[in-house]
Amino acid sequence: MRESTSVTSSDPASVRGRLSPRRGFSLLEAVIAMVILAMTFTTIASAIGAGSGSARETRNQVMATLAAEELLAELLCEGWDRLPEWNGYRETAGESRAPDGRIEKDRAELLRVVEVLDETRHLEPIGIDIAGRLVRIHVEDRTSRTIITLERFIPTPLGDDA
Repeated sequence: MRESTSVTSSDPASVRGRLSPRRGFSLLEAVIAMVILAMTFTTIASAIGAGSGSARETRNQVMATLAAEELLAELLCEGWDRLPEWNGYRETAGESRAPDGRIEKDRAELLRVVEVLDETRHLEPIGIDIAGRLVRIHVEDRTSRTIITLERFIPTPLGDDA
């Protein structure tokens, strides 16, 4: 039978010879780590950019809705006979004012366009036609891109033969 013998040495020089002399990172490992970090930062930056663009578009839609509602309120205060005078009304960018007359910074990029059309609507449940005017307000940006369109049908007042 064979006996197994193990050699243990307390000599540090003989231990160092048996271990790998490798310490730290190789150049390849450092490059791979830098590529992974760059990809991570790029992904994070693009996500932040997309979120910022989405928030800006949402803000523009809210401001456009408020601008359209304010102009519609102004139109509804006009008499029925004066509504057609608003047909073709078009602001230039920077003229869209708040009800108190101020031009807000966020509204400086908006312009409003008004259409007033004579129209008859049929109410199916009760089977009658109602004559009136359709007021349509488009809010656009400086590039003429429509951000929002607001429509309101206004029936002809009773006793008006128009």
